[in-house]
Amino acid sequence: MTTITSRALLAAVFLATSALVAVPASAASLSEAVARHLTDAQSASKKQDWAAAKTAVDAAAAVSGRSAFDDYTIARMTIAVDVNLKDMAGATVAAQVAADSPAQDEKDKIPNANTALELSMFSKQYDKAIKYAKQIEASNPTDPKVLSSIANAYYFGNDFTSARTLAQKTVDADKKAGRVPDHNALMVVMSADAGLKDEAGAEATLEELVIDYNQPEDWAQMIDIAFGTPGLRDVDAVWLGRLLFLTGAPVSQNTGNMIGSIAGHLTFFGDAVNAKAHGAVVDPDPGPRADADKKSINEQIAAEDKQNGTYSGKLAEALYSYGMYPEAEAAATKAIAKGGNPDTSEAPMILAQAQTAQAKYDDALASFGKVTGGGPATARITKLWVDYVTIKKHPPAAATAAK
Repeated sequence: MTTITSRALLAAVFLATSALVAVPASAASLSEAVARHLTDAQSASKKQDWAAAKTAVDAAAAVSGRSAFDDYTIARMTIAVDVNLKDMAGATVAAQVAADSPAQDEKDKIPNANTALELSMFSKQYDKAIKYAKQIEASNPTDPKVLSSIANAYYFGNDFTSARTLAQKTVDADKKAGRVPDHNALMVVMSADAGLKDEAGAEATLEELVIDYNQPEDWAQMIDIAFGTPGLRDVDAVWLGRLLFLTGAPVSQNTGNMIGSIAGHLTFFGDAVNAKAHGAVVDPDPGPRADADKKSINEQIAAEDKQNGTYSGKLAEALYSYGMYPEAEAAATKAIAKGGNPDTSEAPMILAQAQTAQAKYDDALASFGKVTGGGPATARITKLWVDYVTIKKHPPAAATAAK
């Protein structure tokens, strides 16, 4: 299961350090030589001449007899200079010096800890990050971005319990306020549950992410989990494949190959062709078999009235696979009326899928509600299709804001 990543940390670091290049109002407390060099650093920074700024702060750091306030001010300016020079290791050291300095003003302690937290996270110094996270959390912050940073620090520091507790508070607060839960907070809850081996909890949160944000990557994870259900039948795999393709989720080579192979084995040649279109390697090539089958499709439909419910169910599957959705809906309706199919889940499932493809979402939801029987994975797959239809009916506003 994919978990949260640190890809957004660099942007946060630049934001956190943007105000650190100014010589403080209390510059009179600086040693004369240090103040002179830092003023040069500030002037160079205003010109975006970061190399000259670096030379100046290094010169300040080389002054002998420096006070604790000198070192603190040098460290703060070094953070911004090093970040702009992409020297993240140097910036991290400087941020930690500033955050640990006895010379810092009380009002600067939490901002300094925030900067040290972000840089420690970026540098993968998770033990240090947790130290600053605890300091910030003790101040009872309410800013969602700050809470997110703290939860991330706990997660990457393998304190999954604390990470989950804090992230869940953010989720609960969002829900109480009538907001869609923060995406990162949900990711932390899910990832922490995975770290705590609570796979059921992680899956439930992943499904919430899918419903709230409708991101293809989340769909891919959700469907991949369903593929791993013990007792998954071949027809279940095809139904999952259809959903995977509909959601626009990335299709891995192995998954595509599996769907294509199973669809070909079941003679659902249109599904095999679709799998091939998504990068699958299908042998034998399903294209010629699909073309040959489609040549007689009208005769197959005409013969339906003289056949049983199982025939109509399989015909509905084939028709859906060829994109003949109204015809698939009609065949599935006949299959239900005739009955006799040993797989009671198939006809209502394909009926609902065909209705979904025609944007008959209310009808589809009603049909999915009548799916019974099948295998151990069928109910789970039906629920995912219901989630998809619900999203199509009511697209989540949060989806466009997801990062």
